[in-house]
Amino acid sequence: MPTTQRILLVDDDAALRATLRTCLEAVGYQCVEAQDGSDAQDWLKKGYAVDLIVTDHHMPRVNGMDLIKELKIQAHTESIPIIFYSGNLSHELKIQAIQAGSHAVIAKPFSLESFLALVSQACGKTIK
Repeated sequence: MPTTQRILLVDDDAALRATLRTCLEAVGYQCVEAQDGSDAQDWLKKGYAVDLIVTDHHMPRVNGMDLIKELKIQAHTESIPIIFYSGNLSHELKIQAIQAGSHAVIAKPFSLESFLALVSQACGKTIK
């Protein structure tokens, strides 16, 4: 039996994190949460492994873009796919996120169906 894939949800909006977590866990993923990029970095530096990172852009301390840039230059995190989202997603920000190493970029608000499709594709898992 394959192991459950673990997703790190990074967003300063606790309600949105909870919604995404409930949605993801309902289809078989395991989730952990960080309230901003700094907390995510601290968690990953402790050696915890994740299969995917989902991050908002606008957060205190370390925003999503800076988190991506930092993770993509570290050997232990550079290969982790990242889904980046923002409520103020401009064309320029989308290009910057892709160039920084995002696997996918999505604008808020997004449907849970489209979000799950991106997660499934990033994790290489078929959701039934």
